[in-house]
Amino acid sequence: MGVTLAAMIGAVGVLLINRRQDKRRGAAEDAVAKAAQDYFARFQIRARTIGALLPDDSMVLMVETPPHKKLRFSYIIEPPIKNFIRVQTGVEVARIFWRFPIPPKKTSAPDVKYADADTIQLDSEQTQPSADETAAPPHESIETEMETDDYFRQHQSYHIEEVSWEDFSSITQSPEEASAADAKPTDVKK
Repeated sequence: MGVTLAAMIGAVGVLLINRRQDKRRGAAEDAVAKAAQDYFARFQIRARTIGALLPDDSMVLMVETPPHKKLRFSYIIEPPIKNFIRVQTGVEVARIFWRFPIPPKKTSAPDVKYADADTIQLDSEQTQPSADETAAPPHESIETEMETDDYFRQHQSYHIEEVSWEDFSSITQSPEEASAADAKPTDVKK
């Protein structure tokens, strides 16, 4: 009886400890998410943040925000975010994962014209197809975004060639540098 009672008390103790750890994990995750929200609010950036404590006890922050110019270089802004969260909560964020959802293009649905049920030919009605039906469809040019870009219209192909360092330097330097380089003697014999 005593062993059974001790085992039950031990099991209840383990459950209470696990519940307390889960509450602490949840509180830490919520604190990290709130601190990240505060950081983004300082810069008027709408963001949805979620903190997640991984099994190896490392904290991960997940950020979902519309594409924004201020967030273009995430590797530059991640250290200040991590530092802000560490100061506010005392929790070290190991990684930040970004998600920039892009709204789908608003495209109109194609007009579909369904044939009348009376005009649909059944398989049992075998007829010879007309010349118009057997002819290949006309070539339609489908314009894509790449085709509408003026740069790609002007540059249909690229030409790549090897150039000597002197030719490259003369092409890339400004006119002032070129005139100064011409004034200096380049070949000095000893």
